[in-house]
Amino acid sequence: MALHGAHVMEWQPSSAPNPVLYLSPAAVLQEGKAIRGGIPICWPWFNARPGGQPGPSHGVARSQFWDLVSVTEDADGVTFVMSLVHESLKATATLALGDKLTVSLESENLGEESVKLSGALHTYLKIDEITMITVGGLAGREYLDTVGTPTRRTQDGPVVFEGELDRIFDHSGMIRVDDPGLDRVLQIEKEGSPSTVVWNPWAEKAAGLADLPDDAFKGFACVEAAIANEAAVELPPGATHRLGTTVSVAS
Repeated sequence: MALHGAHVMEWQPSSAPNPVLYLSPAAVLQEGKAIRGGIPICWPWFNARPGGQPGPSHGVARSQFWDLVSVTEDADGVTFVMSLVHESLKATATLALGDKLTVSLESENLGEESVKLSGALHTYLKIDEITMITVGGLAGREYLDTVGTPTRRTQDGPVVFEGELDRIFDHSGMIRVDDPGLDRVLQIEKEGSPSTVVWNPWAEKAAGLADLPDDAFKGFACVEAAIANEAAVELPPGATHRLGTTVSVAS
């Protein structure tokens, strides 16, 4: 865990023989930088800041230190609660680590005007080999393919990886990642998430990322609970919105 970004860096339930999250060995642990791997919190916007205003890509949450509100432990595991205020928005992250991993992000509008809210829980899943996995639950869904010229398409069957992949799906349901190399299925459930992002940079883009080994793209896939682009939520004064993801392991 890191207060930097309210970031789950690594997680492996006691019942699983292998780690579930991928953390780059070259990750930069420095305020102002996002940690590469684990579950970065993209908030309070997704991609570029709306309206052409200045601000880092994917918001400020993943590169700042959060305030630790509480840590509790019971038979189910350990729960961390952290908070961050940015302008008129307050974020509260609840991170529950046990046999399942749940990250819940509640946003509250403290201001007097409505705010457009977007973001993502950018989950890096550790897998055996990128060309061998499949991502199920998205067949028949429309998505925006952002590799090259952005194009709207419809998913045919499970998602497979044969090169750089960056797709934003219109999808709010469950996702299953079949990883035959590790003989397991990873299940991702979402809350308050009208978008699912599936991403892998592949060789050329991975080589251009200083905080990622050149061949590391082979060992992870990102499957994100998101509120992306046109799916942004209108948050009136005093209103709240909860974005959540739960990851579990099946054999």
